[in-house]
Amino acid sequence: MKRQKILDFTKERLKSDIAFDIIVSIYLAFCLGSAIYLGVVGVTGTCIRAIAFMLFVPVILLAEWLFRLKITPATCALLLFVPTGSLLGGAGYNLYTIIPFFDTILHGISGVVFACIGFAFLKIFIGEPENTKSFIACLLVGLIFSMAIASLWELFEYTVHLVTGFDIEEDTVVSGFQSFLLSGDHNNPEVFKDITETIIYYGNGQEYHINGYLDIGLIDTICDMAICSGGAVLVSIIVAIDWFADKKKYLYRFFIPKYTGEKKTPRPEEPPQNEEPATV
Repeated sequence: MKRQKILDFTKERLKSDIAFDIIVSIYLAFCLGSAIYLGVVGVTGTCIRAIAFMLFVPVILLAEWLFRLKITPATCALLLFVPTGSLLGGAGYNLYTIIPFFDTILHGISGVVFACIGFAFLKIFIGEPENTKSFIACLLVGLIFSMAIASLWELFEYTVHLVTGFDIEEDTVVSGFQSFLLSGDHNNPEVFKDITETIIYYGNGQEYHINGYLDIGLIDTICDMAICSGGAVLVSIIVAIDWFADKKKYLYRFFIPKYTGEKKTPRPEEPPQNEEPATV
């Protein structure tokens, strides 16, 4: 099937799906409004991020055109909620502080979204799954893809922290920990429990008191990856139940992007033609 030109595809895409148009319009309006508001209050970094996040929409359309996939309105809404949540959580709106579990919600949603997208990627090579074997293959690819994205994101956070010194990993105050380093013996770790206070000395005689021990990002990193994986597993279970239990596969079509290209199938071999008997 001949591929449409990108502009023709975009026009047709926007005309054919009103729900998609509404979601995209709300997202773009929020990003633009946030850029204006954040610029006025002087939060320059987040203002620039709001403008840059508007590029998510053309990127989605370009990806659909390249891979011949059609993202569902539900998955599109969840996908665009991730950058929206990033703006809401950061400086300006500060929801990460107001709602302590807001970051957890974002990671759970991202796990759902990338599992659905990963599921659809295999369709590029095999088309829409037509049997249990191809469906399970797509499901496994979706799970692996989502977990890989979670790992790459945490590596990105660590790299930003390492290179710029800017802390984007959440710290956690804990009351105890074990350490092989402090014990000097990998068979018998030193155990610290019921920690009531840690004092940090820094600068010119300054000090900071913490009611416990400060973990600088490890717990947050592992929890974020676990939450993302949990979201991927949850949507996979839901889609699998729907696939096997519902002939109409409503939830499958609700979450999983549709492949719009043609499945490449091998040409069946032509049966051998019967040769006429030789005449003497």
